[in-house]
Amino acid sequence: MQQARIRTLWLGACAALVGLAASPLAAAKSFVVYGASGAIGGVIVQEALDRGDTVIGVARDTSKMKFDSPHFKAVEGDVTDLESFRKITAGADAVIISVVGSGKDNLPENSVHAQAAAVAVKAFTGVKNAPYVLEIGGASTLYETKEGVLSHLPFKAEPGSAPYGMFLGHLVALETFRASSIRWTVLTPPPDLQGWKPNGPPELHRTGKFRTSTTGFVVDGVQKGAANVADLAVAAVDEVEHPRFVGKRFTIGY
Repeated sequence: MQQARIRTLWLGACAALVGLAASPLAAAKSFVVYGASGAIGGVIVQEALDRGDTVIGVARDTSKMKFDSPHFKAVEGDVTDLESFRKITAGADAVIISVVGSGKDNLPENSVHAQAAAVAVKAFTGVKNAPYVLEIGGASTLYETKEGVLSHLPFKAEPGSAPYGMFLGHLVALETFRASSIRWTVLTPPPDLQGWKPNGPPELHRTGKFRTSTTGFVVDGVQKGAANVADLAVAAVDEVEHPRFVGKRFTIGY
């Protein structure tokens, strides 16, 4: 009698576990994507929507966002505005920041991406259950220092120029996150980001297969690894769904 009762309970538990595994409740997450109208941010949004995630896409001009999904909402916002940032990101599981741009006097600390990092840190420091922040960084930050970044650019960037502020702004953003106590990661594209077009539709080739590194470029033979922008989006959504690089900068490559 006792053995039969134990067997019944065991079978019931197994059935419950099977039911949980099949339940759709274990899936969806909610993300806020800044720069959702951009060449990289837009691909990230679509990747998340294709997985059934809920996405709030943020841009200064919402008319540029064309996503046909009941799980998408377009919101006008500015990633450098602290109060707006707090309001839009409230209740999200993660925030993905894919923005770039020069700021006042082309100073690195005034670049849009550096300011975005500062705003995220200020908004979430000391906040219980704050969203996980993933920012798309710059490949040149893998050289770690100001001198390293500038010496490996494809062209000369003079102090005071827009490229100078933009490239070093990524380094400022990384240093801002590293000095913080929030949950963050910076995803650095490889030097050869394939399919990415700043002024046109991307050429997507999604494989879902790539290698990751936290210490340097992913290298294939003697060449620095490349990756398609579609797989950069896969890596971004993979990370916010199942964090592996909290408090670290990482990159991908084939």
